[in-house]
Amino acid sequence: MPGPLEGVRVLDLTRVLAGPFCTLILSDLGADVIKLEDPRAPDYTRTIPPFAGELSHYFLAVNRGKRSVALDLKSESGQRAGRALALQADVLVENFRPGVLERIGLGNLHEEHPGLVICSLSGFGQQSRKAAVDVTVQALSGAMSLNGEPDGDPLKLSLPMGDLAGAMFGAIGVLAALHDRGRTGRGTHVDVALLDSLTSMLSYLAQLYFVTGEAPPRVGNRHHTVPAFGRYAAADGDIAFSAQMDGLWQRFCAAAERPELIERFPTVGHRQAHFDEVERTVAEIVAERDVAEWERRLEDAGVPNGAIATLPEALDGARLVRELEQPTAGVVRVLGPVIRFLGGDPEPELRPAPLLGEHTRAILAAAGVDPEPLIESGAALAR
Repeated sequence: MPGPLEGVRVLDLTRVLAGPFCTLILSDLGADVIKLEDPRAPDYTRTIPPFAGELSHYFLAVNRGKRSVALDLKSESGQRAGRALALQADVLVENFRPGVLERIGLGNLHEEHPGLVICSLSGFGQQSRKAAVDVTVQALSGAMSLNGEPDGDPLKLSLPMGDLAGAMFGAIGVLAALHDRGRTGRGTHVDVALLDSLTSMLSYLAQLYFVTGEAPPRVGNRHHTVPAFGRYAAADGDIAFSAQMDGLWQRFCAAAERPELIERFPTVGHRQAHFDEVERTVAEIVAERDVAEWERRLEDAGVPNGAIATLPEALDGARLVRELEQPTAGVVRVLGPVIRFLGGDPEPELRPAPLLGEHTRAILAAAGVDPEPLIESGAALAR
């Protein structure tokens, strides 16, 4: 079963994380993604150790399945070739600072290609040239202020959610623009700011502030508004579970053999009013049994739960983990596509990440550009 974006060509001018993760999503959905890099200064993530063969772990993580063209967009000949590629694409994704597209000869593309969908990812939107990276977006969005222990310092999220949030909203914007093009025949320019993307993920915490006028504090592993939710120490390890809703609370009390707690704290309102007392009681109860016993009891009771896994424990045997043959590295494990389409091939073949310039000749020739003069002049690089 071909991916739903089969036949859609994406020219990927992005680098590092937010943009490449956005185009990885599109590649996993079947798009032909052409990653265009400067032959002298390619994507920075190609240089970050450790390596699998010639490829950095970082680059491999977000660029598998793409094809590579190495082209100098600062040179006149490179700009002409880059524009030819853009005019044959369905989608162009970039995460330069606003204004760079024009400087590299890719301005006013809609004049020649009105159906082109352009997606720009930036820190603060196309009206600002201020630079941003994930950690600054986490800081400015308020997300960092919410993360950490109540008496501790603000903590950066280990997951780079500023970048990843922008990537996901970028992909959503591209899909919406392609759908609209099918209706109108015209492309559009999708403007996604990383700060807006992460701010939107504040979700009910933002609404909590709007309703109360008070900033939510850091709560560590607790929930902000409802107890009996989060991580608890069992007799031999840690377990996380959710018993915050009335039905789940009743099931937890039954699994804990403490039915009197149902009458003592019958509703979410009662438990919220006695938040600290409920948390202390739950912690004391959980500490009485080991993790395996709690997993069995909570599973039987229908209470969502999970032991705290290390990263290797979580990934070993995970459904998302796949293997692919990576040039210069052999067989490597990677995280595969998240979205699956039932009724077709549940595990489509994964394509490797490209070596720099691996597809330069073939892609330029297919676009009607003679690659050899570009390669000889140094404006392009080919493997």
